[in-house]
Amino acid sequence: LFCYRVDKSTLLLGGALTDGGSIIEWARSLFNLHSTESFNMCLQKVAKIYSGRCESPSPGVTMAPFLSGERSTGFRVGANGCISGITRETTSIDIVYACLESVVLRLCAIIKLLTSVCEENKSQYILVASGNALEKNHLWRQMLADCCAIDIVIDSDSNEGTSRGVALLVAKTLCNDCSKESLVIENESVPDHKASNYWKTASVAQERLISAVSSTWGGT
Repeated sequence: LFCYRVDKSTLLLGGALTDGGSIIEWARSLFNLHSTESFNMCLQKVAKIYSGRCESPSPGVTMAPFLSGERSTGFRVGANGCISGITRETTSIDIVYACLESVVLRLCAIIKLLTSVCEENKSQYILVASGNALEKNHLWRQMLADCCAIDIVIDSDSNEGTSRGVALLVAKTLCNDCSKESLVIENESVPDHKASNYWKTASVAQERLISAVSSTWGGT
């Protein structure tokens, strides 16, 4: 994680991924899913896979999404991407699914570290989705909500979530009441707790994969 002191009473704690939306762009390019129509058809099939696995977890393709090295949580610049579990039956849909799932798991790993150092109850948290890839992909937001068991919202009153966050921190420094501006929620993804067992299993599988291949990475 990173930690910045904003002022004498405020710390900014966070994490960052090198590859998030870029993973999906890589998959779209790899499988020629450039058009919105073809990508949306792919996502519909991915959604069916996700629904089935949440109801009846089964082994699938596992991915370590480090195409450009790793920032949070290990900050291993020499990390490489890895896909495990491929069989003759594996399709491009399975790989796209693994891409979405793998980024969700890395985001959730960061979120768990962040919430572990906070005193508030987890049910009091809300995550505000930011970035074109996440904002436009409802399935991806739902997967993230299910994985980390926290509501995911889109703030329609902000075009750039990071800039808004900085503005609120500045406002808090200048005037404490100025930072209490309410979110204008356009869309909300509520966790489906029936999916919790699936995500626990998926998390263990990814961590085992990363542990198994990390010794092959250079510059770590």
